[in-house]
Amino acid sequence: MVYKYQNYVYIHDYGKGKLYKGDQLLFKGNAWSGIITFLQETNNAPEVRKMFQNQLEQREKPRH
Repeated sequence: MVYKYQNYVYIHDYGKGKLYKGDQLLFKGNAWSGIITFLQETNNAPEVRKMFQNQLEQREKPRH
């Protein structure tokens, strides 16, 4: 699956991920780490958080 935000493209493929900024490869590896990198690179943009809302809800611990 391909996710796009501004000039970022994240490719999520069977547990693997690649993150590009324009033509530059920023990340290649584990999909979860790729999602975290995508969020960091986009300053935790609400649009990007929404793309991965289900994954984030499963991973994040409840805040008290």
